[in-house]
Amino acid sequence: MKRVFIFISAILMTSVTLFTSCSEDTTTIDLPPTISFVAGSGYISANATVDVSTTFTVKILVEPNVTSGKVVESLKVTGTFNNQVVRDTTFALNNATTMEITFISASTAGEENIEFTAIDKDNQSAKISLKITTQEPAGGPIDTWTERILGSWNNPTGSSFASINGNVYNLEEAFANQSLIDYMYWWAQSTLSPTLGSPADTNAAKVFNTGNFKLTNWTTRNDTKFKTTTVSAAAFDAMTDATDIIDIATGADLTRIADLAADDVIAFVTVTNKHGLIKIKEFTTGSDGTLTIDVKVEK
Repeated sequence: MKRVFIFISAILMTSVTLFTSCSEDTTTIDLPPTISFVAGSGYISANATVDVSTTFTVKILVEPNVTSGKVVESLKVTGTFNNQVVRDTTFALNNATTMEITFISASTAGEENIEFTAIDKDNQSAKISLKITTQEPAGGPIDTWTERILGSWNNPTGSSFASINGNVYNLEEAFANQSLIDYMYWWAQSTLSPTLGSPADTNAAKVFNTGNFKLTNWTTRNDTKFKTTTVSAAAFDAMTDATDIIDIATGADLTRIADLAADDVIAFVTVTNKHGLIKIKEFTTGSDGTLTIDVKVEK
Protein backbone atom coordinates (compact mmCIF):
# COMPACT_ATOMS: atom_id res chain seq x y z
CA MET A 1 0.00 0.00 0.00
CA LYS A 2 2.80 2.46 0.66
CA ARG A 3 4.09 2.02 -2.89
CA VAL A 4 0.67 2.79 -4.40
CA PHE A 5 0.27 5.94 -2.30
CA ILE A 6 3.68 7.25 -3.31
CA PHE A 7 2.92 6.57 -7.02
CA ILE A 8 -0.40 8.46 -6.87
CA SER A 9 1.24 11.39 -5.07
CA ALA A 10 3.88 11.61 -7.78
CA ILE A 11 1.21 11.73 -10.49
CA LEU A 12 -0.66 14.52 -8.69
CA MET A 13 2.49 16.63 -8.30
CA THR A 14 3.33 16.21 -11.98
CA SER A 15 -0.19 17.29 -12.98
CA VAL A 16 0.03 20.44 -10.90
CA THR A 17 3.34 21.29 -12.49
CA LEU A 18 2.02 20.73 -16.00
CA PHE A 19 -1.08 22.84 -15.32
CA THR A 20 0.98 25.72 -14.00
CA SER A 21 3.28 25.67 -17.01
CA CYS A 22 0.40 25.68 -19.50
CA SER A 23 -1.20 28.66 -17.74
CA GLU A 24 2.01 30.76 -18.07
CA ASP A 25 2.42 29.89 -21.76
CA THR A 26 -1.05 31.19 -22.73
CA THR A 27 -0.81 34.72 -21.18
CA THR A 28 -2.38 37.26 -23.61
CA ILE A 29 0.02 39.88 -25.03
CA ASP A 30 -1.29 43.16 -26.48
CA LEU A 31 -0.34 43.45 -30.12
CA PRO A 32 -1.30 46.99 -31.22
CA PRO A 33 -1.15 48.23 -34.83
CA THR A 34 1.23 50.99 -35.92
CA ILE A 35 0.28 54.53 -36.96
CA SER A 36 2.38 57.40 -38.28
CA PHE A 37 2.19 60.67 -40.19
CA VAL A 38 3.18 60.76 -43.85
CA ALA A 39 5.38 63.74 -44.70
CA GLY A 40 5.32 65.36 -48.10
CA SER A 41 4.30 68.40 -50.09
CA GLY A 42 0.83 69.55 -49.13
CA TYR A 43 0.70 67.60 -45.84
CA ILE A 44 1.16 68.67 -42.24
CA SER A 45 3.10 65.96 -40.40
CA ALA A 46 4.30 67.79 -37.27
CA ASN A 47 3.22 70.59 -34.96
CA ALA A 48 2.43 73.63 -37.10
CA THR A 49 1.10 77.20 -37.09
CA VAL A 50 -1.59 78.12 -39.60
CA ASP A 51 -3.89 81.09 -40.21
CA VAL A 52 -7.39 80.99 -38.76
CA SER A 53 -10.13 79.42 -40.91
CA THR A 54 -7.76 77.86 -43.44
CA THR A 55 -7.65 74.31 -44.78
CA PHE A 56 -4.80 71.88 -44.15
CA THR A 57 -4.34 68.19 -44.87
CA VAL A 58 -2.89 65.37 -42.78
CA LYS A 59 -1.97 61.97 -44.26
CA ILE A 60 -1.98 58.96 -41.95
CA LEU A 61 -0.29 55.57 -42.46
CA VAL A 62 -1.70 52.62 -40.47
CA GLU A 63 -0.38 49.05 -40.55
CA PRO A 64 -1.39 45.80 -38.79
CA ASN A 65 0.81 44.50 -36.03
CA VAL A 66 3.48 42.33 -37.65
CA THR A 67 2.81 39.47 -35.21
CA SER A 68 -0.98 39.45 -34.99
CA GLY A 69 -1.63 40.57 -38.56
CA LYS A 70 -5.01 41.92 -37.48
CA VAL A 71 -6.55 44.34 -39.97
CA VAL A 72 -6.83 47.97 -38.85
CA GLU A 73 -10.54 48.67 -39.16
CA SER A 74 -10.98 52.31 -38.10
CA LEU A 75 -9.30 55.63 -37.45
CA LYS A 76 -10.68 57.84 -34.69
CA VAL A 77 -9.92 61.57 -34.81
CA THR A 78 -10.51 63.85 -31.84
CA GLY A 79 -9.63 67.50 -31.48
CA THR A 80 -9.45 69.75 -28.40
CA PHE A 81 -9.27 73.51 -28.89
CA ASN A 82 -8.68 75.74 -25.87
CA ASN A 83 -9.79 72.84 -23.64
CA GLN A 84 -13.02 72.27 -25.57
CA VAL A 85 -13.72 69.16 -27.70
CA VAL A 86 -14.26 70.39 -31.26
CA ARG A 87 -13.77 67.17 -33.28
CA ASP A 88 -14.82 63.57 -32.66
CA THR A 89 -15.08 61.45 -35.79
CA THR A 90 -14.39 57.80 -36.58
CA PHE A 91 -13.49 56.75 -40.14
CA ALA A 92 -13.85 53.20 -41.46
CA LEU A 93 -10.63 52.20 -43.21
CA ASN A 94 -12.00 49.25 -45.26
CA ASN A 95 -8.56 47.61 -45.51
CA ALA A 96 -6.92 50.88 -46.56
CA THR A 97 -3.47 51.58 -45.12
CA THR A 98 -3.40 55.34 -45.74
CA MET A 99 -5.95 58.09 -45.32
CA GLU A 100 -5.85 61.80 -46.17
CA ILE A 101 -7.94 64.04 -43.93
CA THR A 102 -8.56 67.70 -44.73
CA PHE A 103 -9.32 70.00 -41.82
CA ILE A 104 -10.44 73.61 -41.44
CA SER A 105 -8.49 75.37 -38.73
CA ALA A 106 -10.21 77.18 -35.87
CA SER A 107 -11.76 80.55 -36.61
CA THR A 108 -9.97 82.20 -33.69
CA ALA A 109 -6.39 82.23 -32.48
CA GLY A 110 -5.43 79.40 -30.11
CA GLU A 111 -4.12 75.84 -29.91
CA GLU A 112 -5.80 72.65 -31.02
CA ASN A 113 -4.49 69.21 -30.11
CA ILE A 114 -5.58 66.62 -32.68
CA GLU A 115 -5.29 62.94 -31.75
CA PHE A 116 -5.41 60.06 -34.23
CA THR A 117 -6.20 56.56 -32.94
CA ALA A 118 -5.87 53.45 -35.13
CA ILE A 119 -8.06 50.52 -33.95
CA ASP A 120 -7.66 46.97 -35.28
CA LYS A 121 -10.02 43.96 -35.45
CA ASP A 122 -8.95 42.82 -31.96
CA ASN A 123 -9.75 46.30 -30.58
CA GLN A 124 -6.04 46.95 -30.09
CA SER A 125 -5.09 50.60 -30.68
CA ALA A 126 -2.22 53.01 -31.21
CA LYS A 127 -2.22 56.84 -31.04
CA ILE A 128 -0.33 59.81 -32.41
CA SER A 129 -1.09 63.52 -32.14
CA LEU A 130 -0.07 66.95 -33.33
CA LYS A 131 -0.66 70.51 -32.21
CA ILE A 132 -2.10 73.11 -34.58
CA THR A 133 -1.66 76.72 -33.48
CA THR A 134 -3.97 79.19 -35.21
CA GLN A 135 -3.11 82.83 -35.71
CA GLU A 136 -4.66 85.86 -37.32
CA PRO A 137 -3.22 86.35 -40.82
CA ALA A 138 -0.49 88.92 -41.21
CA GLY A 139 -2.17 90.38 -44.24
CA GLY A 140 -5.77 91.31 -44.73
CA PRO A 141 -7.95 93.97 -46.29
CA ILE A 142 -6.72 97.43 -47.15
CA ASP A 143 -8.16 100.90 -47.59
CA THR A 144 -7.37 102.66 -50.86
CA TRP A 145 -7.52 106.44 -51.18
CA THR A 146 -7.02 107.92 -54.67
CA GLU A 147 -6.42 111.38 -56.05
CA ARG A 148 -5.89 113.01 -52.66
CA ILE A 149 -4.61 116.56 -53.14
CA LEU A 150 -2.54 118.20 -50.41
CA GLY A 151 -1.48 121.84 -50.47
CA SER A 152 1.79 123.23 -49.23
CA TRP A 153 1.89 125.59 -46.26
CA ASN A 154 0.99 128.64 -48.38
CA ASN A 155 -1.92 127.00 -50.21
CA PRO A 156 -5.54 127.13 -48.92
CA THR A 157 -5.87 123.41 -49.68
CA GLY A 158 -5.23 121.37 -46.53
CA SER A 159 -1.76 119.99 -45.90
CA SER A 160 -2.60 117.27 -43.36
CA PHE A 161 -3.65 113.72 -44.20
CA ALA A 162 -5.31 110.96 -42.15
CA SER A 163 -4.80 107.48 -43.60
CA ILE A 164 -7.54 106.00 -41.41
CA ASN A 165 -10.27 107.80 -43.36
CA GLY A 166 -8.52 109.32 -46.38
CA ASN A 167 -9.40 112.88 -45.40
CA VAL A 168 -7.32 115.97 -46.07
CA TYR A 169 -7.45 118.68 -43.36
CA ASN A 170 -6.40 122.30 -43.28
CA LEU A 171 -4.37 123.35 -40.26
CA GLU A 172 -7.36 124.41 -38.15
CA GLU A 173 -9.21 121.18 -38.91
CA ALA A 174 -6.06 119.17 -38.26
CA PHE A 175 -5.66 120.87 -34.89
CA ALA A 176 -9.14 119.61 -33.97
CA ASN A 177 -8.26 116.09 -35.17
CA GLN A 178 -4.65 115.78 -34.04
CA SER A 179 -4.80 112.08 -33.23
CA LEU A 180 -5.87 111.28 -36.82
CA ILE A 181 -3.10 113.12 -38.67
CA ASP A 182 -0.39 110.80 -40.00
CA TYR A 183 1.57 113.16 -42.23
CA MET A 184 1.75 116.64 -43.73
CA TYR A 185 2.92 118.06 -47.05
CA TRP A 186 5.08 121.08 -47.70
CA TRP A 187 7.38 122.49 -50.34
CA ALA A 188 10.83 122.51 -48.76
CA GLN A 189 12.57 125.84 -49.39
CA SER A 190 15.97 124.41 -48.50
CA THR A 191 15.84 121.57 -51.02
CA LEU A 192 13.27 123.09 -53.40
CA SER A 193 11.42 119.79 -53.42
CA PRO A 194 8.09 118.28 -52.35
CA THR A 195 8.31 116.83 -48.86
CA LEU A 196 6.16 114.58 -46.67
CA GLY A 197 6.72 114.45 -42.93
CA SER A 198 5.05 113.43 -39.70
CA PRO A 199 3.59 116.00 -37.31
CA ALA A 200 6.43 115.03 -34.94
CA ASP A 201 9.12 115.97 -37.46
CA THR A 202 11.26 118.93 -36.38
CA ASN A 203 11.21 120.54 -39.85
CA ALA A 204 7.43 120.24 -40.00
CA ALA A 205 7.25 122.29 -36.80
CA LYS A 206 9.41 124.98 -38.46
CA VAL A 207 7.13 125.10 -41.51
CA PHE A 208 3.75 125.10 -39.77
CA ASN A 209 4.78 127.63 -37.15
CA THR A 210 2.28 130.48 -37.16
CA GLY A 211 -1.12 131.11 -35.62
CA ASN A 212 -3.01 129.36 -32.87
CA PHE A 213 -2.93 126.04 -34.69
CA LYS A 214 0.82 125.78 -35.23
CA LEU A 215 2.38 122.40 -34.57
CA THR A 216 4.09 123.44 -31.36
CA ASN A 217 0.63 124.03 -29.88
CA TRP A 218 -0.52 120.49 -30.69
CA THR A 219 -0.75 118.09 -27.75
CA THR A 220 -0.69 115.01 -30.03
CA ARG A 221 1.91 114.88 -32.80
CA ASN A 222 1.87 111.40 -34.31
CA ASP A 223 5.35 110.09 -34.98
CA THR A 224 4.72 108.39 -38.33
CA LYS A 225 7.79 106.75 -39.89
CA PHE A 226 8.69 106.60 -43.59
CA LYS A 227 11.08 104.83 -45.92
CA THR A 228 11.81 104.87 -49.63
CA THR A 229 11.02 101.78 -51.72
CA THR A 230 11.76 100.31 -55.13
CA VAL A 231 8.09 99.46 -55.69
CA SER A 232 6.90 100.53 -59.13
CA ALA A 233 3.73 102.53 -59.72
CA ALA A 234 2.26 99.52 -61.55
CA ALA A 235 3.03 97.18 -58.65
CA PHE A 236 1.41 99.64 -56.26
CA ASP A 237 -1.72 99.74 -58.40
CA ALA A 238 -1.93 95.92 -58.41
CA MET A 239 -1.80 95.48 -54.62
CA THR A 240 -5.05 94.32 -53.06
CA ASP A 241 -3.87 92.70 -49.80
CA ALA A 242 -1.96 94.02 -46.81
CA THR A 243 0.58 91.18 -46.76
CA ASP A 244 2.97 92.72 -49.27
CA ILE A 245 2.44 96.21 -47.88
CA ILE A 246 3.44 95.07 -44.39
CA ASP A 247 6.60 93.40 -45.71
CA ILE A 248 7.59 96.52 -47.66
CA ALA A 249 6.84 99.09 -44.94
CA THR A 250 8.42 97.18 -42.05
CA GLY A 251 11.57 98.96 -40.89
CA ALA A 252 10.46 102.50 -41.76
CA ASP A 253 12.48 104.87 -39.58
CA LEU A 254 12.44 108.37 -41.15
CA THR A 255 10.27 111.23 -39.91
CA ARG A 256 10.22 112.88 -43.36
CA ILE A 257 11.14 112.26 -46.99
CA ALA A 258 12.02 115.03 -49.44
CA ASP A 259 12.91 115.09 -53.16
CA LEU A 260 9.71 113.29 -54.08
CA ALA A 261 9.11 112.58 -57.76
CA ALA A 262 6.18 111.35 -59.82
CA ASP A 263 5.68 107.56 -59.59
CA ASP A 264 7.75 107.29 -56.41
CA VAL A 265 6.24 104.86 -53.90
CA ILE A 266 6.90 105.73 -50.25
CA ALA A 267 6.21 103.36 -47.35
CA PHE A 268 4.98 104.45 -43.93
CA VAL A 269 4.04 103.01 -40.54
CA THR A 270 1.65 104.87 -38.26
CA VAL A 271 1.83 105.11 -34.48
CA THR A 272 -0.96 102.51 -34.34
CA ASN A 273 1.28 100.16 -36.38
CA LYS A 274 -0.73 100.40 -39.58
CA HIS A 275 1.44 99.86 -42.65
CA GLY A 276 0.86 101.76 -45.86
CA LEU A 277 2.22 102.97 -49.19
CA ILE A 278 1.98 106.38 -50.86
CA LYS A 279 2.26 106.74 -54.63
CA ILE A 280 3.29 110.19 -55.81
CA LYS A 281 1.16 111.11 -58.83
CA GLU A 282 2.09 114.73 -59.52
CA PHE A 283 2.98 118.00 -57.86
CA THR A 284 3.25 121.70 -58.57
CA THR A 285 6.24 123.62 -57.28
CA GLY A 286 6.43 126.38 -54.70
CA SER A 287 5.10 127.17 -51.26
CA ASP A 288 1.60 127.45 -52.70
CA GLY A 289 1.90 124.27 -54.77
CA THR A 290 0.08 120.95 -54.36
CA LEU A 291 0.90 117.26 -54.16
CA THR A 292 -1.44 114.57 -55.54
CA ILE A 293 -1.15 111.10 -54.04
CA ASP A 294 -2.77 107.67 -53.94
CA VAL A 295 -2.60 105.77 -50.64
CA LYS A 296 -3.00 102.10 -49.71
CA VAL A 297 -3.02 101.18 -46.02
CA GLU A 298 -4.03 98.13 -44.02
CA LYS A 299 -7.41 98.44 -42.32
